[in-house]
Amino acid sequence: MAQTNTTSAKAIQADAKSNKHSVSLTRHYMTIVFGAWLIGGIFVDGYAHNHGVVETFFTPWHAILYSGFLACALWMGWQVLRTKRASGLPWRKSVPDGYGLGLAGVGVFLIGGLCDMAWHITLGIEKNTAALLSPPHLTLLIGGTLILSSPFRAVWNDSPESPGWRTFAMPLLSVVLVMSAISFFLMYNWTFRYNLASKPVTDWYMGTFYSGHITQVIEARGLTGILFNTVQIMAPVLLLLRRWRLPFGALTILFGGVALMMNALDGFVFAAAIAIAAGAGLAADLLYLWLRPEPSRIGAVRLFALLVPIVLWAVYYAYLGLTNGIGWEIELWTGSIVEAALASLGLSLLAVPPAHRVPPGIEG
Repeated sequence: MAQTNTTSAKAIQADAKSNKHSVSLTRHYMTIVFGAWLIGGIFVDGYAHNHGVVETFFTPWHAILYSGFLACALWMGWQVLRTKRASGLPWRKSVPDGYGLGLAGVGVFLIGGLCDMAWHITLGIEKNTAALLSPPHLTLLIGGTLILSSPFRAVWNDSPESPGWRTFAMPLLSVVLVMSAISFFLMYNWTFRYNLASKPVTDWYMGTFYSGHITQVIEARGLTGILFNTVQIMAPVLLLLRRWRLPFGALTILFGGVALMMNALDGFVFAAAIAIAAGAGLAADLLYLWLRPEPSRIGAVRLFALLVPIVLWAVYYAYLGLTNGIGWEIELWTGSIVEAALASLGLSLLAVPPAHRVPPGIEG
């Protein structure tokens, strides 16, 4: 153990000479563990809100949430302290690479937590969608996202382009946690929670409201959710493939992991959504293996961006059709797949823009 500590101290001192302070892979994984604790608290609190058992700020689920935050804060603070002790540099220069925004996130989260307590005490407990749009809660989201993305930022510039699972699992899990947090706050648009295209849902709305206008509103909401979820899912996918050659199975874990977390909000009443998402992720992994979409192969990136949403929503509609039926007209559900593919294609133009060629005679 003494030899390990000596080696670690020498590594920190070497980093100090280059004005760069890295965190070992093991310590990055510890950040992921504490981040999962924080995210777990968020989802337990969300489950409590969704089932009407929240009455005060001081609840067991808030204890899980804020103890997870405290664990993250202490762990990240310790990384700075050990670097400062070993290098002798000022506090600011002792912050590990990629963790600067994470430490800022600790401050943002703390402010959000204090404001959240004051908000609950003075204005009461928010319910339903209002809880997701509460300014203190959105402040918690910003702070949590900065904390959870620290390992991802840390390895963005330092890891190889074709990492093995031992290295790549860490930034991938960081992305899964961030995506889960963002999806949590956008749960009112999570298609797999409401299944507005399924026949039992459309029949219920028609039977309850007897209004074609209500049906159109629900259809518009469902179509918006599919477009929104497509961008929500494809943005991190395109970000990852822009930087790394993804190991097989990465997209299965990404899609399935977020679906697993979101399904927990309702006690896994629609557990099939996990299989749908993971199955679409597996298909995306196979497409990635076949097309090899890389920034140097822009055509492959465009085709990949088109096909992944087609697979995802085709699998989703196939499940609805084979179980309870699809309540939308064929033009609606097939058109939503095309729109999702086009939205993903447009997003790929931003993630991997067209190659810029300097016209002859302009060089220099």
